[in-house]
This record gives sequence, structure tokens and C-alpha cells, in this order.
Amino acid sequence: MQRKLGFISFLVIIGTLILFVSSSLRHLLFNSNALDLALFDQWVYLISQYLPPISSFFGFHVIGDHAAFILYPISLLYKIYPSEYWLFLVQALGLAFGCLPIYLLSLQAGLSIAYSRAISLSYLLYPALFNSNFFTDFRPESIAVPALLWAIWAAIEKCTYQLFLAIGLVLICKDSLSLTVIAFGVWLLLQNRRVYGLGCILIGLFWYIFTIGYLTPLLRGGQAGGVVFYASLGSSPKEIIINIFSNPNLILGKFLSPDALFYYFLLLLPVIIGLHWKQILFIIPALPMLLLNIFSDYAAQRDLAHHYSLPIFPFIIVWLIHSIKEYQQENKRRWLKPKILIISAILSFLVLAKYDFFVTRYLSNLPNLHSLYTAVSLVQTKESVLTTAKIAPHLAKRQTIKLINQEWKLEKDNEIFKYILLDLIINKPEFNPDLIYQLRNSSSFKLVYEADDVYLFVRV
Repeated sequence: MQRKLGFISFLVIIGTLILFVSSSLRHLLFNSNALDLALFDQWVYLISQYLPPISSFFGFHVIGDHAAFILYPISLLYKIYPSEYWLFLVQALGLAFGCLPIYLLSLQAGLSIAYSRAISLSYLLYPALFNSNFFTDFRPESIAVPALLWAIWAAIEKCTYQLFLAIGLVLICKDSLSLTVIAFGVWLLLQNRRVYGLGCILIGLFWYIFTIGYLTPLLRGGQAGGVVFYASLGSSPKEIIINIFSNPNLILGKFLSPDALFYYFLLLLPVIIGLHWKQILFIIPALPMLLLNIFSDYAAQRDLAHHYSLPIFPFIIVWLIHSIKEYQQENKRRWLKPKILIISAILSFLVLAKYDFFVTRYLSNLPNLHSLYTAVSLVQTKESVLTTAKIAPHLAKRQTIKLINQEWKLEKDNEIFKYILLDLIINKPEFNPDLIYQLRNSSSFKLVYEADDVYLFVRV
């Protein structure tokens, strides 16, 4: 077994390294997203310091953001050393680790070691995996990906404790994954795993009612997270569910819209060469998240660049595993060798992965990089900061940090910021450029650094 797992261990290590380096390099080039990385970095830091984990960006408790309890154990890493790179490492390791249960699921289905390795590599090369890690900085649900796969393996092997441990890990990553757990329970019922199926359905229902129905609205001002993306369907989870079942024409229109059809195509393209329609039931657990993405008014939920496909594509890979087994039993597609699967996965990665963003987007800050790092280094205390989205992810480890906007005015500001760090590097500034002149002439602030359109003011 050690020899068999040696290749997979190598894949996990290499995959983790590539994913970690990619997200870290993006961050080092000042291209992280303030409302992704800075938000989670601040929350995890505050938890690690035993401070109230209230986001100064949004003003609500960490659990109000999709009940991501997983951030509490992650905060233990910040006790070793508080760094956002822990988030990159945890995410990279979690996503790469998914190839282990994929490998075990392949062997479990009766595939050869060569096919199992090829499918594991196809998992790592699936474009949504790389893109979500690279493009959206950090998302707790990335940890749920290997947990979902492990739950499938444990259910088939009848490993009860491992199954429900994996399900518990999934649920503490994001509240909406309770719908995935419910659908997984339905799939288990169809697989004659009745006790496991009912258990997953009941646990998922409980978690959905408790988190989405009560906890997250309580902690974020009365509304569950993400509801704003479904305004065309309703203003609350209950209203959205009612409209889904009571307005079939609206739902059908969304389900068959051109961008939805193209989204289905994108999801299946990386592995379509090996899919068999007889094994399509393996994607049942993916349906809730797929439907949420289709019904959303937010178009970004229907691409492979953002993180929204993370709870979907693992089940497509499992569908691939059992499709290949089906073809072998039917003695069809004998040309579909492991080498062909790998070539197909590589080509799909080259076409759909967003590695080109390094050149087309992320190198734009190179001329100003030294100035940005110098300005950040001069923010030497944990006092409050007002800054731009480009800089915020590098200064989020404090109780108060906010993003400036076009409406922010010096004379009307009621908050006291120790530091105001601004940049005019992007073509469309996030604030009125006249603010620089006002701050220069303000008796409350002193300009302590200026270079390459980067300005640092300190309250005197």
C-alpha cells in the first residue's frame, strides 16, 4: 500500500506547493481581494488574539458569515505566527489532499492503479480547483472539498465514524453546504445506505434550520448571507424556496438560459471524454449548489474562475470514476486509456485555467511594488487604518481597518483613523483624488511617505 500511495503523496505535495506559490505570488504582487483575504485574515487574527471577531469591513461577527466555524481551529496557526500565508497553505493543502480520496474511490470502484492515478491527476488539473485557489484568495469551503470526497468513500466502505466526522467538517465550513449534505443523504438512500442517508438528511436539515434560519441572521442584522444574490426570487431563504416551487416558468427560464447552458458545458468539458450517462446519479449531491449558482442573479456564480463551483466539481470527478468502470463492464471506449485521460485533463487546464492572469493582470503593480511595501512597513502599530482594496489585505491584522470610497470626505468623517494609506495606481481611483490635497493641508494628519502615487498620512 505504501508504494501505491507514494505517487499520490507526491501529487499532494506538488499540488500543495503549486497552489500555495500561486496564491502567495498573487498576494505579493498586491492583487489580493480586500473582501476575501482581508476579511478572513482579520477574523482569524481577532479570534487568535481573543478579541471579538467582528469585521470592521461589514460590522458583523465571523459566524454571521455563513457559520464558518472552521476558522476557529485555523486560528490556532495564527498563535504560532499571525500570517495570512497560513490561509493560503491550509487552502492549498485541503484542495490538493482531495486527490487521495479520489484515488481511494477509484480503487474502491475496481479501477486499476494506472486509471486511479490518472483520475487523481485529472482532479488536480480540473480548472475550477486552480482558479478558485488562485483567483479568490481564500474560502473556507475549500476545506470541504476533500471532506465531501472522504464522506463518499466512508459511506461506501461503511466506516460510520469517518463518514459523520467528514460530514461534520463539511458543515462547519459553510452553512449552505447543509443542502449538499441533505442531497448526499438522498443519494445514499438511492444506494441502499438507508441509515446513513437518513442520518445525513436529518443532520443537514438541522444545520440548515439552525444556521441559515436562525444563527447567521441573528449575527448579521436579520438576513442570511448571500440572499442579496437572489433578489429576483425573494428577500429571504423561505421566500426564495417558495418561489422556486411556485414559479416554474421563472425557474425554467433561468435553468435554460444561455449562460446557464454554457456553465454546464464548462463544468463537464474537463472530463466529458469519460462520462457515461448511466452513472449520472453520482452528481445528485452537487445539485443544490449547482441550482443555487444557476438561480443566482450574480453571473460570477456561473464560471470556473470563482469559488462557487468548489462543492460541485468533486462529484463530477466521482461520476467520471464510475463512468470509466461502466465502460469497462460494457467493453466500450477501449481507447480511453489513462494516458488519454491525462492528455484531456492537461488540454482542459491549458484552455480554462486562469494562470494567464499573472501576465494580463497581476504584473501591473511591478513599477510601484517597492513604494507599496515601503508604505505598508511604515504602518508600525495595530491602530486603525483607512486604505484601498489593493492595500487592505496586507494590513488586516487589527480591529479596525476600512476601505475608502468615493463618498468618504475628511470633514464629515466621524471615525478616528491613525493611518490613512492611499494609492492612485489604478486607472479609476477608489476615492476622490482631491482628498490627497485636503489631507496635505489638514492639521490633523501628517504626510510621512509619498512615492509613485502612494501616500501615507498619520494622525498627529
